[in-house]
Amino acid sequence: MSAAGPPSASSETLYAVQYLRAAAALAVLLYHISASSQDTWGLDPERIDHVGAAGVDLFFVISGFVMAMIVARPGDFDGRDFWLRRIARVVPAYWVITLAVFLLAWVMPHLFKEATTTLQALLISLSFVALEHGNGNTGPLLVVGWTLNYEMFFYGIVALTAGLFGDRRLIVTSGVIIALVAVGQWLSPANQTLLFYTDPILLEFVLGILVFKTWNQTRATGPGLAPLAVFGAGCVLLFLQWERPVGDMRMLFWGVPAAAILYGALGALTFRSALLARLGDWSYALYLTHVFVVALYIKHIVSRVTFIELPWQVHYLILVVSACAVAAVFHGLVERPLSRWALRRMRGGDPAAPQEASAGSALLPDSKAAVPSPQLSDHP
Repeated sequence: MSAAGPPSASSETLYAVQYLRAAAALAVLLYHISASSQDTWGLDPERIDHVGAAGVDLFFVISGFVMAMIVARPGDFDGRDFWLRRIARVVPAYWVITLAVFLLAWVMPHLFKEATTTLQALLISLSFVALEHGNGNTGPLLVVGWTLNYEMFFYGIVALTAGLFGDRRLIVTSGVIIALVAVGQWLSPANQTLLFYTDPILLEFVLGILVFKTWNQTRATGPGLAPLAVFGAGCVLLFLQWERPVGDMRMLFWGVPAAAILYGALGALTFRSALLARLGDWSYALYLTHVFVVALYIKHIVSRVTFIELPWQVHYLILVVSACAVAAVFHGLVERPLSRWALRRMRGGDPAAPQEASAGSALLPDSKAAVPSPQLSDHP
């Protein structure tokens, strides 16, 4: 009688993924607080907490892990349902925020350094495609939206290779990404769109796929001390680069430690925390909305309320609490209802459509690690 293998990836809740989603969003928030403070008050730019931007790299690694988990589930891969879920989770909330940025830039352009209110820029931003729309700029209206262009591109590669070519192990997916990066390094294209889609940061999705494969093969041995050691090593590697600016070796300096953190956390962070799980639920909303909170507080509130002097730690605390509160409201009133509505509409209102057990994709709302526990369940 053969020994039982590790439990199915779709039969357990990976709380670590939720916790890391929360940590990644908070890291990006702290980075923008630091950068905006330095920019507004003319402080030493070398003191910016650059490593907070590594939250994006952690998001990408998590996304690769989650897509590998979804595609590896037993049963047929439903490419149509895969895309419907990706669209329902990403698009509605992002469109709402993008339209809000466009309207604010149109009505109050003085609030923005570079107010772009052309219809072309808006349509490109809504399309999730990194097309140049003036002065070599491929970024969307929402400053953090460039990451979602990468996410949607990655989902497209996964859907194509898994749906059309049956690449359930994402080997072809990884090969396509590696080939794109290799071509970019070889040609160094001048075209900004080609440069964007051949950037080495794409390799972080591959790192996430490798983390899933490694974890799926090793988790039967139990948690032990090894995952904790790997998790600690990843955290230390990032901490040592606290003020190191983003450079050409981003995937190496930030992506590899992010992969170590994810792999280690899967074995080490097995405890249950309703608060951290809820912060994970809010992570997409926090990612989309925090720039408004930071800009409003630092550029407009603090600069006008000069009669109260507070330590910087208090300002950070106020901003974190305020940004999380705004994210919670946006998640509950906008993101989650719109996601559910969009999914129902695209499915034609079919309540019997297949449900997805997932680990919770980076930057995506309401996705849990496999089948969520009842107390944490809020799937669309």
